[in-house]
Amino acid sequence: MATRPDASMSLLTDLQEGALEPEYLTTRHRRRGGPVLLVTVLLLTVLLTLAVLQTTRGAGTAAEQRQDLLDRIAAARERQTALSDQAAELDAEVRRLGQEGLGDPAQREQLALLEESTGAVAVSGPGIVVVVDDAEDADGTAGLVLAGDVTRLVNGLFVAGAEAISINGRRLTTLTPIRSAGAAITVDYVSLSPPYRLEVIGDPGSLQARFNETSGAAWWHFLTQNYGVSMNITQAENDLSVPADPGMNLRHAEQG
Repeated sequence: MATRPDASMSLLTDLQEGALEPEYLTTRHRRRGGPVLLVTVLLLTVLLTLAVLQTTRGAGTAAEQRQDLLDRIAAARERQTALSDQAAELDAEVRRLGQEGLGDPAQREQLALLEESTGAVAVSGPGIVVVVDDAEDADGTAGLVLAGDVTRLVNGLFVAGAEAISINGRRLTTLTPIRSAGAAITVDYVSLSPPYRLEVIGDPGSLQARFNETSGAAWWHFLTQNYGVSMNITQAENDLSVPADPGMNLRHAEQG
């Protein structure tokens, strides 16, 4: 019997179809069905949700830690203020006892003058107010009020006849350190922030005029003209009150 020419092709077709198991033929079109895709989407959704929750929780923890740190700083500052007030009261008591221990009225008067000039006691009286500030468009150190600038200003005011000076509430004396700490200025190792307000006790009628003749005034005129820093001098409407220097202690005494 003659064989058909396409018989060999039919045999190849049978072999190809027979190579697969019957179960595979019935299930191969369902392997990528809807349930698998749905489970994959659900897993991805759960993972993304967990990542968002973890990120949110981390941000909340950081905010809580920052607020806790700010609260601790505020509490420490309040305690420092309370201790400073207590130290000032004790210093006043020591000075009172020292005054009582001096029997000579002339010695008492001399001690009182020395305490005022050295910053050991608070001083009040007429004077001027000097406010200096950084430039509005300060770039780096250019346009910033530096510790050296404040030192020149204070020296000029003392040369002009200032009897007592405070800056942002801190008493300045010949022993008060004015230094830089990064971008901040420290007075008696306490950081101050601009604007810097100097309350200067002295004769308001001549203090400003005499200050304008000092090298400190010339330096500040240069700064205001070239770097944009500001300086404003006004006469105080009422008497100024300059506190005592908290770091001023009795170092030497003798009985004649």
